Amino acid sequence: MYCPKCGHKHTEEANFCGGCGKAMHKSRNTKPIFAMILALWIGGISYGYATDWSFRWPTETIASIQTEEDSQVEKKLKIKKAPTVANETKKQAKDKTELIQESLPSVFTIDTREGSGSGFLYKAGGYIVTNAHVVAGYTDVVVRNSIGKDFAGTVIGISDRYDIALIKSEANKHVQPFVTETKETPIGTEVIALGSPKGLENTASIGYLTGLNRDMEMDFIYEKIYQIDAQIDHGSSGGPLLDATTGKVIGINSLLYKDNTVFGFSIPMHSMQKQVDDWINEPMSNKAVAALFNVYDDYVPESYQNSDDTSFDYEGYDDSEEEPDPEEYVDDTEVADEQVEYFIHDFRSQYEEAIDYNDYEYIAPYIATGSSAESELLDFLQDLSVKSEFYEFIDTSVTDIVYSNQSIEVYTYETLNFTKEDGTVQFLEKKKLYTVVNDEYGDYQIKQISNQ
Repeated sequence: MYCPKCGHKHTEEANFCGGCGKAMHKSRNTKPIFAMILALWIGGISYGYATDWSFRWPTETIASIQTEEDSQVEKKLKIKKAPTVANETKKQAKDKTELIQESLPSVFTIDTREGSGSGFLYKAGGYIVTNAHVVAGYTDVVVRNSIGKDFAGTVIGISDRYDIALIKSEANKHVQPFVTETKETPIGTEVIALGSPKGLENTASIGYLTGLNRDMEMDFIYEKIYQIDAQIDHGSSGGPLLDATTGKVIGINSLLYKDNTVFGFSIPMHSMQKQVDDWINEPMSNKAVAALFNVYDDYVPESYQNSDDTSFDYEGYDDSEEEPDPEEYVDDTEVADEQVEYFIHDFRSQYEEAIDYNDYEYIAPYIATGSSAESELLDFLQDLSVKSEFYEFIDTSVTDIVYSNQSIEVYTYETLNFTKEDGTVQFLEKKKLYTVVNDEYGDYQIKQISNQ
């Protein structure tokens, strides 16, 4: 053993160096301790891998915890998802039920002597829309609401071209009207048909709008109507067709296909709004409504009972027991009526020719010389000659004829299409009064034309 300072050799037992006297420190053998520590470390690692211990850094451990938490959240969300969808479906069904319940007070059953149909409140004030074939020219009808209470209704508008009519019921003027759709509804829209099929009031059927732009002509002209698979039947006519989502009226249920309920047809509401609004602003007279379909024979409309209007005279009804004055044009009323009607229709036919060719000579034989009718028609044709406007006459119905010593008053209801200079076409309905006289040869001539 040597001294680490001077290098002097000394024995193992020496405590001090024999050369320099420095104290001697005995070295310790640390190899066994190091070997033991190394063996324990290697053994720990081996055991850790064998038992799938995690040796990730703390940040990795946090990420693992977050991943596990996210997984748990996803599991919880998946568990809650199914009930959420079920609740939404239930809510939609509830909304549709509420829509029907809220709509029924504005839907009516319409009764006449001939049968019954349906109708719906179009505008506040008691204005009820229905089909023309439901009321068929009757002026007074019964309007029954959803709780079975009857009210009086008066037809103030009806067309013999399109299957539409308008009723006014004062008793229902405060009932909430429907909102109507102002544009075409797309195919595939879910719809609800309301009405009284077979007299079964408060009936609602659900289906889809399955076709567009169907054109038909039977007793009326049906243009660009909707095809639907919601079930309707006799008695549903005139009832509203609703958009099941918005609740708006999109159509007037009007037709069945070959008397079955597989599918039916509805007149688009947007195509009839202008006509209905015109009737509201300018109602037709009872005489004009009644004469359009000639449904009265021995029946007097309630509106004319106890009335002072003695000019009202339907076939089979005489409001006077006195014999007619022989000096009046009533020696043979039926024959005279036919002659007057023929004269008016013939004039209207020639009048259309006069407009088409802008030539007064077509109608000159029908007009009294020097009369107001002559000057007005000449001015009209002169004015028309500088415009690009066109008239297409559709129909003229004589609604009443009143005779006197001096003249014959002829009341008419006329329909026509008017094409404006900008190319737009407008359907017009006019009520005219023709004052007719006899010339020196006994022929009819028109002295005056005025609006009713």
